Amino acid sequence: MAENKKSFVLYTDLIHTVKHLTDEQKGKLFMHILSYVNDENPITEDVIINLAFEPVKQQLKRDLEKYEVKKKQWSEAGKRSAEARKVKKKETNLTTVNERSNRSTDLTVNDNVNVNVNVTDNVNVINNIESRKQDFKKSLLPFLDKYGKEMLKEFADYWTEHGVNDKKMRFEKQKSFGISRRLVTWEKNNENWNVNKTNKTKKSNYEANIEANRNRSWNQ
Repeated sequence: MAENKKSFVLYTDLIHTVKHLTDEQKGKLFMHILSYVNDENPITEDVIINLAFEPVKQQLKRDLEKYEVKKKQWSEAGKRSAEARKVKKKETNLTTVNERSNRSTDLTVNDNVNVNVNVTDNVNVINNIESRKQDFKKSLLPFLDKYGKEMLKEFADYWTEHGVNDKKMRFEKQKSFGISRRLVTWEKNNENWNVNKTNKTKKSNYEANIEANRNRSWNQ
């Protein structure tokens, strides 16, 4: 018997031999078979038992050979299965690492893109505001002879003022803005403040207009 093999097969056609034996011989044959499959190497001088046992013995040998072949196949299949599980686990781990690496790369790329876009947007806003500021100053040129360079400069400086993060200048935040009408109002404010020339803390025209604009609505 093979090592650790705990069973064997007796075929039903054995009955054609056994039925010709006496009950005593049947018992001896059965014990002889059990002794053989337990590797006890039984020996008997009973010719009848030897004759009845021989075909059983040959069949047990053939079955044992088949078992050894099957056992080898099972062992190889187990090794292949274990190797396949190792490969699959390795591929899974590699895929996980790649996915994490890709996510990290995506985050870096997105961060860089966001920074570049934000910087570009801010530069574009600044450039755009400066361009519009120059356009606003050019729109005052037709009024140069009437109001003078100093007043127009103060007017432009006030109405083109904006915060660092603002996308609009002060005049662009008004619901409506007519330059002619605003200049008339600005000049009136200057005249009103010029009346107070004797005041020791006299304000400049620019300061006067800033305060006037803070204390009244320009949405005319």
